[in-house]
Order: sequence, then C-alpha cells, then structure tokens
Amino acid sequence: MTDASTIVHRSESSGRRYPLFVERILLVLVIAGTWVLHPIVLDALDGAVGAVAAWCGLPLLLLMCAELIGRVLQSVRNDA
Repeated sequence: MTDASTIVHRSESSGRRYPLFVERILLVLVIAGTWVLHPIVLDALDGAVGAVAAWCGLPLLLLMCAELIGRVLQSVRNDA
C-alpha cells in the first residue's frame, strides 16, 4: 500500500502559500465599508426595504465581493 493522502490515492504536491493577510485586510475593508455605506443605503431606500437592504443586503454584497476578489487573487497566484 502506498502513502498517498488523498481519497483517490494520488500523489499531489503542495502549492505556494496563500497570503492570508490579504483575506484579513479584505474582511476589515468589508466591515469598514458596511459602517460607511450603511447610512447611505438607509437614506437612499425608505421603509422596510431600506432596512433590509442596509442590514442584510449590503453586508452580504460586500462579503461576496471580498470572496470574489480572494478567489481571483488565488487563481492568479496559482496560474503564475
């Protein structure tokens, strides 16, 4: 029996280290962006729609953008 560590018993080599500080910076930017943009979204949209957009939609949108940036960065680093 071989010493393969994957489910399909193939040997894989480790890639380059991913810069986790970039993910942390993106998370801090998401938090700061939510804090800055929250009142703007509340003013732009009235009523319950504005509250839902400011409290739920905006943070989710910013987190999705941060995740997309992280995945693009990871893809670029793996292709290089």
